[in-house]
Amino acid sequence: MSVTRTASATGSYTISDINIVVRQFTTDLKMIAASTRAMTEKAASEYGADIELLAAYGYLKSIDVTQMFGGSEVRAVRYNIDESTGAIKSSRPGGVLWSELAGSSIRIVFTHTTDLTDAVLQSLSSKLNRNWGNSTADTSHSSLTSSGGRSYASNGWGMHREDWS
Repeated sequence: MSVTRTASATGSYTISDINIVVRQFTTDLKMIAASTRAMTEKAASEYGADIELLAAYGYLKSIDVTQMFGGSEVRAVRYNIDESTGAIKSSRPGGVLWSELAGSSIRIVFTHTTDLTDAVLQSLSSKLNRNWGNSTADTSHSSLTSSGGRSYASNGWGMHREDWS
């Protein structure tokens, strides 16, 4: 697949830039999986590959990752997509060594552009590792407190991570 996207006058990026940034997201997800034991590393890799594919097509706005325990949120991070990052400095992945809570789970919800219709998602299903569907999950994290974040970027494409605990 060959994809090139051009952002506003602040910069341009290629599929390689998207891959670099999404791999930082995937590293975070693997750290979350390893520390919580609520997801396997293989599942984290599969989610990362799906996010990389959807990002390459320009379908993503944000990805929300939440540790759930007993129906309540414990910790969360949201990665907001930025297609014109300009000259922000990219952070190193990390800061997501979450507590292991027996019986907890990891919820991953992405928001997407209007271009990602149900029909498009269905057409991509053979390329995706996980089954994705519509969600009504509240990702406002109103029960948690904002606790910082990081930015990941390569040329004009990036993700701004917001953390809650």
